[in-house]
Amino acid sequence: MKITEEHIDAMRSERHQAARAEARAVAELLREVLGRLGFTADVAMPYGEKKDALFWPALRGEVTVSGHPMVALGRIPLDSADRLAEILMRAALEEHTKKATTR
Repeated sequence: MKITEEHIDAMRSERHQAARAEARAVAELLREVLGRLGFTADVAMPYGEKKDALFWPALRGEVTVSGHPMVALGRIPLDSADRLAEILMRAALEEHTKKATTR
């Protein structure tokens, strides 16, 4: 797909601006949640140094050319990704159990 001047003008439209604001708000919410879970902003560590800190990826609220809000998640260290997967799995199991007991 070739990006044209029409696409660029559309990115300035109110609909795109609203979608971008929505995506940024969700990215900020994810930052807050990760912070509450003990994740911190990624900081430079000397090579080979191991810390117990959990780091989150870069989070950006974006919008596609067609106007769909998206949150871009950057790379995340393996230890932090493993911990995040564990937290999400536990939350999913709790949600599944909650739904099963309310039926």
